[in-house]
Amino acid sequence: KEMQSFPSPASGEPTLTMPRDFNLMFQTNVGAMSDASAVAYLRPETAQGIFLNFKNAMGTARAKIPFGIAQIGKAFRNEITPRNFIFRSREFEQMEVEYFIPPGDDVWEPFQKEWMEESKAYLLSVGVREDLMGYDLHEGDGLAHYARACTDITFRFP
Repeated sequence: KEMQSFPSPASGEPTLTMPRDFNLMFQTNVGAMSDASAVAYLRPETAQGIFLNFKNAMGTARAKIPFGIAQIGKAFRNEITPRNFIFRSREFEQMEVEYFIPPGDDVWEPFQKEWMEESKAYLLSVGVREDLMGYDLHEGDGLAHYARACTDITFRFP
């Protein structure tokens, strides 16, 4: 009852609801069908910060397509090995860049090539040695359903 008395900053009307549970995973459908067999979940580390806030990021940064959004942070994965009775949580740093381009099946290749060249030039300019860089090209099943291309730039720690 108390929450309903707080006014909304936008309208001045009391519109707050009681707290609700929410799912950190970003649900989407893979393929043309929208039935239960097509449901998939995107990783929460990147899905919320990049895709769900796309419009907000575009507006506040006054960005126009093409542009990219990057983030870095801790990620956690659970490892379970039932045979050896091992359960552990692995922690690592993860960085991801999503680069948004105009829609169309025939426009992505020049953007991909330019982005990879600029990324490599930037990494070299900040002191990353070229002999320690590698490229992991995602193809086929390794490519996300929403992407036309994906290349991970890897770093081999000396």
